[in-house]
Amino acid sequence: MMNDLIHGERAPRKKKDLYRLLVENANEAIYVTQNGKLLYTNPKTYEITGYSEEELAERSFVDLIHPEDRQMVYERHVRRMRGEKFVNIYSHRIIDKHGNAKWLGINVVRMMWNGEPAILNFASDITDRKLAENALSESEERYRFLFHSAPAGVFYYDTSLKIVEANDIFASILGTDKNTLSGLDLHKLRDKTCIPCLMMPMKGKEGTYEGRLRPYADSNEKWVFVRTTPLYGKSRVITGGIGIIQDMTGNKKAQEDLRNNEQELKAKSRHLEEANAALRVILRHRDEDRLELQRNVISNIRALVMPYVDKLKGRLLDAEKEALIDILETNLRGVTSPFLRNITLSQYNLTPKEIQVANLIREGKSTKDIADMMHLSTRSIEYHRDRIRNRLGLKNQKTNLRSYLLTLT
Repeated sequence: MMNDLIHGERAPRKKKDLYRLLVENANEAIYVTQNGKLLYTNPKTYEITGYSEEELAERSFVDLIHPEDRQMVYERHVRRMRGEKFVNIYSHRIIDKHGNAKWLGINVVRMMWNGEPAILNFASDITDRKLAENALSESEERYRFLFHSAPAGVFYYDTSLKIVEANDIFASILGTDKNTLSGLDLHKLRDKTCIPCLMMPMKGKEGTYEGRLRPYADSNEKWVFVRTTPLYGKSRVITGGIGIIQDMTGNKKAQEDLRNNEQELKAKSRHLEEANAALRVILRHRDEDRLELQRNVISNIRALVMPYVDKLKGRLLDAEKEALIDILETNLRGVTSPFLRNITLSQYNLTPKEIQVANLIREGKSTKDIADMMHLSTRSIEYHRDRIRNRLGLKNQKTNLRSYLLTLT
């Protein structure tokens, strides 16, 4: 008699009792299918499916299969029933009593049951493992998509700086074929300036490099930006690095062009300022020359002409000659006085017409006289008088316009 105890009970004396205990306490669902029916189910089957023994006995096992897997599972069942031999370990989904989808890992064996072929099934609930595998697969798929669709060059390399994998943009930047990149030793690139950046991940640090890169002797020089970071394996051991490289040649050229344009604009601006300064000097000299000319004209007339006019006036002359001398003196004063008046009046931004009216007002001419002399209407002369007062700051003041104009000489 055996002395071992199973679950606190005395061990069975017969093998069939031992088999029954093993099946009923197995951690796998064990069930027998034949012609679409469930002939036998163990307690683990009830736990996984959520159905009782009586409920399963009344159902076809096909009804438990997930709709998307149903045809595949049933076809395999029929083929095994016919004695065909093929893979006996696989997985499929079921729908439990509560409507939840579950994954089962199946191991099947063809057997005889009551003289007819049947299928013995051993099933484990692998839902958690399957979901984890699917999540990992989706994650890897996303990674592959990002890796190959990234707008920059991406590359993996081991601790000896040999390329493990790289995307198309990295190959394009190096100017080589992607198929030749695997195993490429980055030490063998023509430019060694970015090697320190590539080595930083081996120290557990990130690396950066920005500058010129000419991968091979026959390559075109490019301006690149490289960033690297450590790549960890199991137990956080550094297995290499992952890098991102961007071709900044276009940006660098644009910056240089912009800088050159700015320098060119600054130079043009300096030349323009110098030209403006020279122009202001010329204009100032022109104004000074004009004023000097006016002063010389006035001075010469007063010094060289008017004394002789005064001498003529002091002599005894007939009435006609006196009249002619008066006219000559008036005209000479008329020639000289506008110079003085215009010099002053021009400072108030008066128009030529307004300066002419102002000069006549200074001479004591009335509005009607001015209108007759300039062949304008009296309303026009009044309009010019108002504008002159506004320009001289006399608007809404009682100051006499002629008196004020006399003070400007």
